[in-house]
Amino acid sequence: MSVQRFTGSNNREAMGRVRAALGNDALILANRSTADGVEILAVADDAPPEATAKAPPAAPARPARQHPGGGDAGEQLLREVRQLRARLERAEAGPDSAIAGLERRLAGAGFGAEIRDDLLAGWPEEARPGDAEAWLRRQLGRRLPVGDGLDQGGVVVLLGPAGVGKTSLALKLAHRYGGRTRLFAEDEPAPAQRRAAEALGLIWEPLDLEQGSVFAGDGLAIVDTRGRGLRDPDLGAVLRRLGAAARPLLLLPAGAGVDSLEETVAVYQGLARAAGAPLGDAVIARRDDGGALGPLLDVALRRDLRLHYISTGQHPEDLREARPEALVEEALAATESTPAQVGDRRWADRLLDQSRALDAATRLLRDGVPAFRGLLDEGADDGLSILAPEVMVHGAVDATLRLALDASGLPLGPTRAEGDGGRLLPALPDAAFWHRLGDRHWLVTARSNARVWHHHERCSLELCQGRAQAWDSRLLRHRGRPVQVRLRRLEVAAPLAGGGEAPLSARLCAWFGTLHDLDSGVLVGRRYWLAPAGQDRDRSQALLLASLSAEALPALERRARQALEEEGVAAPEAAGLLAALALRLDLDDSDWALDARGQLLALLGGRRRRKPETLLDGLLALLRARHSLRALGRDLAP
Repeated sequence: MSVQRFTGSNNREAMGRVRAALGNDALILANRSTADGVEILAVADDAPPEATAKAPPAAPARPARQHPGGGDAGEQLLREVRQLRARLERAEAGPDSAIAGLERRLAGAGFGAEIRDDLLAGWPEEARPGDAEAWLRRQLGRRLPVGDGLDQGGVVVLLGPAGVGKTSLALKLAHRYGGRTRLFAEDEPAPAQRRAAEALGLIWEPLDLEQGSVFAGDGLAIVDTRGRGLRDPDLGAVLRRLGAAARPLLLLPAGAGVDSLEETVAVYQGLARAAGAPLGDAVIARRDDGGALGPLLDVALRRDLRLHYISTGQHPEDLREARPEALVEEALAATESTPAQVGDRRWADRLLDQSRALDAATRLLRDGVPAFRGLLDEGADDGLSILAPEVMVHGAVDATLRLALDASGLPLGPTRAEGDGGRLLPALPDAAFWHRLGDRHWLVTARSNARVWHHHERCSLELCQGRAQAWDSRLLRHRGRPVQVRLRRLEVAAPLAGGGEAPLSARLCAWFGTLHDLDSGVLVGRRYWLAPAGQDRDRSQALLLASLSAEALPALERRARQALEEEGVAAPEAAGLLAALALRLDLDDSDWALDARGQLLALLGGRRRRKPETLLDGLLALLRARHSLRALGRDLAP
């Protein structure tokens, strides 16, 4: 029988996927919690091997990561059992054993638990402690996926976030591969970049996909794509047009955090897979900026990315081939062999460093979102405040939780003021409330069975969806993971309550959204909204995207309130502020948010995935640590 893997955000969801694929008699082999929820390994009970092998696999909320070395689900199960046994053996060996030292070394270099377990599961019992370092380097070197360059030619499409160095890499590759190279640019290059190409005897050709100019010739065509954000709907436009003719090459910045790298790779691999040009090649960019290399190698190992080159500067010759031995040396160079003990001088230095890190995180939060400065007020006894401006409001007039949004739709904080912002309503307003809303733009979150009129026929929104017109597609983060939202709209009508004896009917615009996981393309949810028919459609779209982003807010607010109550702080407004700030940090793609997330996740220790709940825990840890340091300062003061 073929073992199949199913994942879900909770046990009920994962079991639902098992039953949908294998039936109610499925045999459960293993059930474990993961960073993304629950993972179940199962086979069809009493089914012939052929039938089990052909059974369609359940579509996971997020595909299970392949372990280095690949293999089917059965082999992965055996590997995981082996890793679990090795982990228990390490625990029995004690903190002073050679293998425990190797684990600390890998963790200090930035490798996650998955890679550490896979590596250390092969530690031989007969090995001597003095052989540990050499053994570790051999294991890492053998596993690191490095490429053989781009000698085979073809159309290489450079991908990566804005500012990562795609144009610079295009020139370096052209310098490396000589006159048979052609350079194409999606945007007009800067004068300095044009002169650099001319010095190589080349010119930048405009990218004209309609005429297929990229396909001419049999040399190496290098396509420099425009820098876009991960949620830009045109992010994969070049790949979609070129299709299987393209060879995507992803630039990953050295020193970036593992969560940022993980999301970047997931988004681009999803886009490339959809375009029919799987992404398996990468370049380490901006190595001259410094920073730990371990997180990047960790992501490359788990995502099966072949590393071809390392970019170390701005000059054409600042490009060297990726060699496993050199990568291992650089990755392990940043680790310390022995931890600092309490009372040690280094322990005091660590405490000062932690204090500086707390101050840096505090300044980032104050400067990035002025509405939250009061939350971290040094003068307050509990360090909590409730001031926040309002731009848009989440909830009706009598709602207990409202959310202020800035002009970009990012959360600013909760507010009790009614204000004049746009509204995300929990139900269709009655006639009186509609009148009170006036010129404000608003949107209703509706259920699939809500009934409306369309062409003199009364039907549910779920049935109306097939008649709707395709409108737009957007990328955004939803409940801690990147998704693509595909939108449709349809003109409908619905009766209003409170119209007196003569029933009133309102013209509305029904909006339909399907949410697809960016990593796998799997449908993960459907949403329905209603808005006034004459309302600006772009404003309606902005509100419905904001409503999707804010779905996690009530649960975050409850989590924050519970944590504050456990700390003895009775401040429900502060809980709302913390929840809104955690949500904003997860949604914001600016440099400020990137830095702030790194600081907060570092406070929690270990390798943490970017999601609102984890960021909320980081904010709470920041408040606790600052409160403890202030108390320590008062105790030590003369």
